[in-house]
Amino acid sequence: MAEEKKGIVAGIGKAVTGAADLAGDCAKLAKEAIGGQPTKDTRNEMFKKICAIIPNQINNQTVLNVLDMMRKEQKLLMKNFESHLKTNEANIKKHADSMKKANGYVEDQNAWTDVAYGDATMQYSGCEIFATYNAIYNITGKHDIPLQDMISHYEKDGMVLSGKFGTAPKAIKDFLDKQGYKTEMAHEEADFEPLAKKCKTMIMTMYNNKDDISKEVHTVNISKENGKYTAHNVYCNGKVVGPADSLTELMKSVNGGKAKIISLIGIL
Repeated sequence: MAEEKKGIVAGIGKAVTGAADLAGDCAKLAKEAIGGQPTKDTRNEMFKKICAIIPNQINNQTVLNVLDMMRKEQKLLMKNFESHLKTNEANIKKHADSMKKANGYVEDQNAWTDVAYGDATMQYSGCEIFATYNAIYNITGKHDIPLQDMISHYEKDGMVLSGKFGTAPKAIKDFLDKQGYKTEMAHEEADFEPLAKKCKTMIMTMYNNKDDISKEVHTVNISKENGKYTAHNVYCNGKVVGPADSLTELMKSVNGGKAKIISLIGIL
């Protein structure tokens, strides 16, 4: 934990430096505005710079560590969501037809407003769980772990801010490891493609837009069939992205090439 905190402090230090540079840029923009007051265009440019600071100034390792610390703090609260289990089981059955049409995958997250996850819903913040569910289905062809049980597990250990910020990526790896899967996790850009090539399926957490944190973070399963890569539940509307010949080629088609990978979990 001590080393983890050192890494977080170093990452935040870099962010502070970036913020100082950002403040200077914004001040310069303001001075250039008429009468020293920011115009609408100037304010828009300031906002874009602010939104870019996290994806561009804070490294992936720091982001993952912060989310994992928030996960551990959430676990200490010991909030009880057991009442969700039966209700979720009943409501999940309502989505059986859409999953059947999607060849067993969950592709339409936007429709899952009736399934609870902590203090949120699966529609709002269930992408990491759907990605886990889809990844296991991709390599087994079965739904061995009921989705309501998976949700319940992450409500006990994994969610961030009672589910409002979804699930910490490291919790996904921990869950898969406990289920007996052999996994490997990467957070450096140079390691993503090599890991993708050697694993059976993968779970990818990404910035939807590498220059705009306001577009939020999303997690998806990327399946592999006959050497081709397909991303599931990218837009949460029933459509997939792919197939593509490589992870690099696939990413060119995700959000118009604007997405940026934070972490990749491969099941080997």
